[in-house]
Order: sequence, then structure tokens, then C-alpha cells
Amino acid sequence: MKIDACISAADVTPDKVLHKNCVVIDVFRATSVIITALGAGAARVIPAVTVEEAFRMRKSLSERGHPALLGGERHAVKVEGFDKGNSPVSYTAPEVRGTTIVFTTTNGTRAINNARAARRIYIGALINAGAVSRRLLAEGRDVVLVCSGREDNYTLEDALCAGMIADTVLETDPSVFLTDIARTMRDIYCLYRDDLRKGLANCQHYNHIMSIGLQDDVEYCLRRDICDTVPYVDELFNIVV
Repeated sequence: MKIDACISAADVTPDKVLHKNCVVIDVFRATSVIITALGAGAARVIPAVTVEEAFRMRKSLSERGHPALLGGERHAVKVEGFDKGNSPVSYTAPEVRGTTIVFTTTNGTRAINNARAARRIYIGALINAGAVSRRLLAEGRDVVLVCSGREDNYTLEDALCAGMIADTVLETDPSVFLTDIARTMRDIYCLYRDDLRKGLANCQHYNHIMSIGLQDDVEYCLRRDICDTVPYVDELFNIVV
């Protein structure tokens, strides 16, 4: 079993993921939202790349008798006309249970779309990293950890999550091979595992979302292994559990 990694959504190409399992990671905040919403009982999340596509999807679903919530953001701000933004703490059980959520974000849903050539796409974040690691070990296939990044740039929070997954897998099975980038992410996680905020203190994306008042989201997204839900993308390109 080999673990590789991509540093941003732009780094994902079909040849990198073909025939492999992928884990798409967007800690702040898309994949944390998807995991939370499905864990709270949402029926499915449909990822859309653009805002326009999301509106078209909801209209089509409604015309077929399947009303849906619109969720997501652009540049960390809720899209005008959407039901929900990109705050995982707002996707609570009473509101989302049984619903279809059409979801689009600046980075995370684009990374999911870019990984379409993968054998299976899983959705990962710090909140379910342990459960994701166990799923990968059970399948035993080569893996690409896809860090969504921010606007096609590397972000440390996604690397920390990828590193946590790589570290957990390697501790269970020392024969697993890590590529240089996957090993680097594991090393960074091991450096900051006792205090993730110390590692993030000078990071651009972390400080941006803190500066716009998203402290509650950050607090939630940095919690580790609080959820056993491991969403995946099905053959219809719906995210389900």
C-alpha cells in the first residue's frame, strides 16, 4: 500500500488518482461540513463546482419533487440566496436530517470534482481522521490524500490532517510506503500533534478565517476523531455514507 498526497485542488490530475482511493480534505471548512451534515442525518450532499451550477441543480431537483437546501461559500462568505453557508456548527440534526444538500465552496468541492478519476473518493477532516484511516487500512489500496488548499495554494491545516491520516495508517502497518510529500505532511503533523494551533499561528488561511469571526468553526474543525462517519462519493456523484 502506498500513500501519496496532493497539495491543492489544482494539483489533482486524473493520472495521479486513477485506480486509487482518494481522501479529499478541506479542514477549514468544506469537508468538515460534509462530514457533520451526513453525520447529523442528511440524506446526501451533491457537490457543485460553481454557484450557478448549484442553483441549477436545486431547480432541477425541485422540479422533480426533490427539494434541496443550498449550502456553501465564496471566499469564506455565505452565497447570497443560499440557505446555509460553510459553517459546520450550523448543520445540526433537526435542520438537515433527511435532506439533500447542494453544496459548493471555493476549494473543497472543486477538489472533489478534480478527483473524479479515482476508484473511490472519501471525505476526510480532522474530525473523522481516525475513522478514515481505518477504512483505508481495511481496503489496503494505494491512496492519494488530496489537500484542497486555498485558491490553489498549500494550506497547513489540510497538510496536518493528511499527516495525521498517514501517521495513523503507518503506526498500524509499518510496511505502508509514503511518498516524499506524504512523509513530509506526516512529519509536520508529528511536530505539532500536541498543539495544532501552535503550528497554525502564523498561517495565512487560519489567521484570515479567525479575523472574520469564525472562531467557533475553527474550534470545531480542529477537534480530532469526534466522528466515525466516513462519507464517500457514489456512482451518481452524490456524497453519502
